[in-house]
Amino acid sequence: MGIIGLKKANCKNCYKCVKVCPVKSIKVENEQAKIMDRSCVLCGTCLEECPQGAKTITSAVDRIKSYLKNGDRVIISLAPSYFGSFDFESPQKFAGAIKALGFYGVSETSEGAAYVTAEYHRLIKENKMKNILTTCCPSFNNLVEKYYPDLVDQMAPVVSPMIAHGRLLREAYGHDCRVVFAGPCIAKIDEADDIRHNNEIDAVLTFEELAEWLNSEGEKVAAAPPASFLNGSSKILRKYPVTGGILDSLRALGDTGDWEMLSVSGSAGCMDLCHSLQRGELHHCFIEVNMCREACINGPVTVRDGVSRFATKLKINRYAKEDCDGYPNMPESVPMGKKFVDRSIKEDIPDETTIRAILAKIGKEGPEQELNCGSCGYPSCRAKAIAVYQNKAELTMCIPYMKERAESLSNYVLSETPNITIIVDEDLQIVEFNAAAERAFHITRHEALQKCLYELIDTSDFQTVFETRQSTKEKRVEYPEYGITTEQSIIYIAKQNLAMGIFRDVTQEVAAENSQYKLRVETMEMAQKVIDKQMIAAQEIASLLGETTAETKATLTKLKNMIVDDGDRK
Repeated sequence: MGIIGLKKANCKNCYKCVKVCPVKSIKVENEQAKIMDRSCVLCGTCLEECPQGAKTITSAVDRIKSYLKNGDRVIISLAPSYFGSFDFESPQKFAGAIKALGFYGVSETSEGAAYVTAEYHRLIKENKMKNILTTCCPSFNNLVEKYYPDLVDQMAPVVSPMIAHGRLLREAYGHDCRVVFAGPCIAKIDEADDIRHNNEIDAVLTFEELAEWLNSEGEKVAAAPPASFLNGSSKILRKYPVTGGILDSLRALGDTGDWEMLSVSGSAGCMDLCHSLQRGELHHCFIEVNMCREACINGPVTVRDGVSRFATKLKINRYAKEDCDGYPNMPESVPMGKKFVDRSIKEDIPDETTIRAILAKIGKEGPEQELNCGSCGYPSCRAKAIAVYQNKAELTMCIPYMKERAESLSNYVLSETPNITIIVDEDLQIVEFNAAAERAFHITRHEALQKCLYELIDTSDFQTVFETRQSTKEKRVEYPEYGITTEQSIIYIAKQNLAMGIFRDVTQEVAAENSQYKLRVETMEMAQKVIDKQMIAAQEIASLLGETTAETKATLTKLKNMIVDDGDRK
């Protein structure tokens, strides 16, 4: 199971996650956006930006609670960005609140940062690397290993503060204790499970999950007494979660030689940096890198509560200036090294013929038809075509093409239907007028769209529909000025507050009915004449035979009615 999951019912085909994913590690299949774990760098951008809340995170809360229930000694390694993410009276009060949940103790991850900084300083002193990229951000580490593997040799071969701190806590409190990291980063979940580490971290708790847990234990947490952290923390190391914080901590150790210092944050900036390094533009630079803009204080699972990253940065900077312990003594027995490797995914790239064939399926026969609008989430039509070839995207993700096709189909249906179709708004302004209407009312569509319906025909039925919000069906209406008779239905379209009149031209049918009626009348008149003549003859015969004419009259009248009735049935 991946770290980022999907609520299928919430995924609404907006492609927002595809648009914001810096590495396009999202596969759209059956109109559902799924994270491709093998190529995902876990920056969490899709999680933050999904407007429907369709993205979820694999939670370790139940597992952590089971540790506490089983009586395990569980220690929280607390990322220093907590100071800007939670509102509390004092750090000690916050530590007491966490202990009230059942944890053995709380320790600041910045202790591990001291060891990491020392390793960075050692690399600077050795002066053997072309450039040194910090490796505190697991999302950036994923980016390089998966997408820029040729830069692996420029990554500082050092673990992150989280891993370093986990090792320190186990050295201090025994390898049977449980260590849970709490922070604003989902990539830490993946880092904790990395086989290159020796299970230093048992579980990762996001700041959002920690906040929810604390809120659920409101009374217990509120009544908790203040508590001390298990370790002291150097003030400068508390700046690790803000941009420039690693560089400041490095400078605090002393001489950094002639290395040029650079800080880069945000996924776009990090990718630009990688391109620059590939082009060989940078030399002898120590570069602090963070995939989150403004570094860890802007992590995807931090607690924001309306506080900006700017206010958070100032708050942490003030916190870092408070009196606290200096750099801790660092026993050399704790290993800090890590080897980074090429984990790139080799994907098949289609040839030009295949790309053009895919583009042709969405109406892009040539480069001049490639809009490159990015509505599908990809930067260009060609990039989208390649994604289709790689089974990452669907043809129907091209919004301009789908809109054009829908309009084309609807326009075709509207123009080709033999029925007169007119759509008006509540002011009776004509908003649609099809070809059949043009022929019937002797006016072009362009001219009709400049008019109100009452300029062409009587609109009382349309007004009734707008007043009652009820449709009418199959009412026969004559328009003698246009020489037509129609059978009309007026449909009320509530969503747009429009009325659509569909007129079936029954002029010929009415003419045929009138012709048949005239024929029946003529037939009846002829029958009446026959009856009259027969009556005269019958009377003469009856007078000779002495019989009454009643029976004969009844028989002939029945014959006449049969003629008329037969015509009506036809």
